[in-house]
Amino acid sequence: MSKWTTVSTRLVEPEVKRQPEWIEWSMIDLYVTNFATRAFSSFFFLYKPEPGAADAENVLPLDRLIESLAGALKLFYPFAGRLLTDESGKARAFCNNQGAVFTHKRYDGIVSDLIDEEDFQPNEYISGLCDVDPEVLLSEPSGLPTLIIQVTDFQCGTRCLSTTYSHLLADGFSGTHFLASWAQLSRGESVSLMPVHNRSLLMPRKSSPVLDGAPVKFLNTSIKEPLPVKFTIPEGGVVTIVMKLSKKRIDELKAEALLHADGETLSTADCISAHLWRLIIKNRNLKDNEPTRFYTAVDGRSRLKDFPAGYFGNVLTAPVVVMTVGELLSKRLGQVAAAIHTAIKAMDDEVIRGMVDWLSVNEFHLDCIGDEPFMPGDPTANLHSVSASWINRFPFFELDFGGGKPSAVYRNATGTGAFSLGRFHVLPTVTTSTEGDLKVSVFGEKSILERVEIEKQGAALEHEAEFFKEII
Repeated sequence: MSKWTTVSTRLVEPEVKRQPEWIEWSMIDLYVTNFATRAFSSFFFLYKPEPGAADAENVLPLDRLIESLAGALKLFYPFAGRLLTDESGKARAFCNNQGAVFTHKRYDGIVSDLIDEEDFQPNEYISGLCDVDPEVLLSEPSGLPTLIIQVTDFQCGTRCLSTTYSHLLADGFSGTHFLASWAQLSRGESVSLMPVHNRSLLMPRKSSPVLDGAPVKFLNTSIKEPLPVKFTIPEGGVVTIVMKLSKKRIDELKAEALLHADGETLSTADCISAHLWRLIIKNRNLKDNEPTRFYTAVDGRSRLKDFPAGYFGNVLTAPVVVMTVGELLSKRLGQVAAAIHTAIKAMDDEVIRGMVDWLSVNEFHLDCIGDEPFMPGDPTANLHSVSASWINRFPFFELDFGGGKPSAVYRNATGTGAFSLGRFHVLPTVTTSTEGDLKVSVFGEKSILERVEIEKQGAALEHEAEFFKEII
């Protein structure tokens, strides 16, 4: 901490204030609040000045950032509000124009002193979360900020922009929509896609087969009461590993999968997800007859009929594939990828609307994920799961605030506890658009990921070692 200096901290209010109002959560927002009340999505972007430039002001000017942020908060006003808990302990969002937290800090060192690109670990000092205590602020009258911005200056001239926002208010699409709009305003342009704040668009229908007792895909509707599931962090703790996959290796992996895909047209996401699911579960040393599940975050905006592209909020759904460990590890890569592909393709308007209807009359809890009962009450259920978030198509490397595009992007808060074990995020790299390579950030048990690291070096089974052969 002795290397950190806080230059300034302020609240940036919307340039035009609205009448204060409480947000009425949609059913999918409530789906998130049950397990992510204190969850933040955090990214940071490195901006390097041109050779010979005097300082970082040329690439990321602070005054312009603050002025344009006020304009962006006029449009994305929930990010100027606060989260508070009610008497029952549930989180509520109050849009009160209080403002986003904007902190400017200085680090006494160069970027590489703090950020190891080959072994990056989430860092709360970069995100500004070190100055925020959700457990305290949620119950305070002032509430918990929904958006935290931190700019960090390094001695090498690099300037880091960190953006951290509440997942209760926005999913990855909405968060990126905000960032892209903020960058447009900072460049002096008009916002190309206006946000839509009508959360009633995801309210339940008055009548549907689901409300009459029909089953719902990907939800275990036989469980009616929340079960006392406790997440446990395994001995040894949790870590993050970052892997870079070249386009050459991705193409080889897809070619292998398509040999046994039963005619399915598989995507890159299907193939890499299938392989990482098998790899993580194999290293957990579970019994063959134990169940395992894979679920992935899918944006529902384009899957819902007549739904606005600019909807601001959570529209995430979670198609699930459940197998026994023995089935997962004995199937060919293409068969597992095809199962994932089929589950994702099934997420259409009727399925999503059915989930919304069911959630309106049943309290969501994690044991409802899956088409069959999944170890009810088992405190180690999270150790049998793997989940994915594919954010590689988000335009992170297009975030030019008027002085140039970022040279690197990191997801800073991959997980906050046991629920996130086995979760991986797939991000673009600076060369994704030209070379097609990707970056995978995996959050999991230290003992498991250490074995994955060994396999990266080619010391384990040939099949897994081959997968990592081309990791840069």
